[in-house]
Amino acid sequence: MREGKVLTGQKVTLTMLQPFLALADAFTQQHFANPHPILLRYPQSSAVTFAAAVWENSFHANALYFDVVGNVAWLPQLLEDLRQLADHHDRLQYSSYAAQSAVITQLQAKHFRAFRRTAMSDYRKVVATPKADVRSRSQLTSAQWHDVVQMSFANYVAAHADNPVTFNHATFEQQLAEAEDTQPSFLVENQQVQAYVFWFEDEPRALTSAWLGGQQFADIRRLLQTALFQVQARYSVVNGEFDDTDIHAWPVYQQLALPDPKPLISWQLLLDATRMQ
Repeated sequence: MREGKVLTGQKVTLTMLQPFLALADAFTQQHFANPHPILLRYPQSSAVTFAAAVWENSFHANALYFDVVGNVAWLPQLLEDLRQLADHHDRLQYSSYAAQSAVITQLQAKHFRAFRRTAMSDYRKVVATPKADVRSRSQLTSAQWHDVVQMSFANYVAAHADNPVTFNHATFEQQLAEAEDTQPSFLVENQQVQAYVFWFEDEPRALTSAWLGGQQFADIRRLLQTALFQVQARYSVVNGEFDDTDIHAWPVYQQLALPDPKPLISWQLLLDATRMQ
């Protein structure tokens, strides 16, 4: 991203944006508070009425991400500026919990499409557990762990076809290693891992699942029913993050979790490849 290409006016600060951020949801506030490479203001030479946070994601480096606050009449100008800022990026991406808003209406008019919904939901309470050999990370052999990394990486890549991954197995394995290694996470049969789920304790007494998958849905279901029976006895909150582009996670959400009334919707615009030639 060529920082500064459209920054010919005054600098914008978070203090200047507080009247707009006060009206924004926590999701947008977080985007502006993070150390982004760039903040854009509109207009650039008088009192700011609209601003955008723009950033990259090294795991999905083809996309240029943005969020906005203020008067959305400036959005068309922002999109033009983002096209100029895009370097190796071939798509623009925006996410919101709102199914409809003034921003989304304008994005649709500019041919953005909704390509993914992400539900965040509590698991239903499990009252009985099936008999299954479910192990923790520390109970796997090195060969079994290798198989888990291979399988989960392939599933992650497939689930993100609309925003391709730009990292390798080694980087992905580092992320997997950050999961809780003593939680029930892997269904093993005939010494082969048939299903997996990774648990993260991001907050005290709260456990979140991510990156789950397996050979068949029946395997994933047996794994989760056993694992949930155990972790729900120890944690006050047990929930999961589920993308509808994930053929493993979405059926789990539909069958084992409570409905999320307001999933996160991600919108994307593929940039014309000729404009970067």
